[in-house]
Amino acid sequence: MNNNFVIFDVDGTILSKRSIDVICERYDLSPKLKEIDIDFKNAPRLVVTKKIVQLFSGMNRNELSKIFDSIPLNIGVIELITFLRERGFIIAIATDGYKFLADKLKEKVSVDLVYGNILEFDDEILTGRVLTIPNCLHDFSCQEYLICKLRLLISLKGGLGGLAIAIGDSDSDYCMLKGADISIAYKPKGDRIKKVADLIASDFFNVKKYLETHLT
Repeated sequence: MNNNFVIFDVDGTILSKRSIDVICERYDLSPKLKEIDIDFKNAPRLVVTKKIVQLFSGMNRNELSKIFDSIPLNIGVIELITFLRERGFIIAIATDGYKFLADKLKEKVSVDLVYGNILEFDDEILTGRVLTIPNCLHDFSCQEYLICKLRLLISLKGGLGGLAIAIGDSDSDYCMLKGADISIAYKPKGDRIKKVADLIASDFFNVKKYLETHLT
């Protein structure tokens, strides 16, 4: 029996703000984050990810988790996840951010799978190193993110065999949106993902209405 599944991006999709921005604001690191964005604008995104994690060296896991927990969810996302789960969908989240933070969403929303960057800790203190092994498929003019959301989609498709829905808002979601059976750009931050989306949505209630029609 085939199982349908959905992959949600986290920052800007499930969450109303980018977790990296919120953390950097809390620790007065926003200027340094901006410097990295400017200095490595044309670098592979995996390089940017590693540079940003270095900013967090010496920070405490629990303190960062509390900051992450303070970020509001986008309105309607719980209702959409409930709608999909009632229809038997497997719920996955994928983030170019950090898995130890994304795991916290299991306490807020009903999620089956979490996919994100693995960071190194010394006890509860971040070392500033990323342990994720690069596995980018380099499809669709990929910008080489450490987390390959397309690889996750293909893996789930092979294992579950059902309909694949992808929901995201930025370039890191481009490949999985292009590879999905139904692709949804939620408040998209660029034209690139708009071009591959079946639906461009400004809120999750519109997404739910769209899927109510297309899943029958």
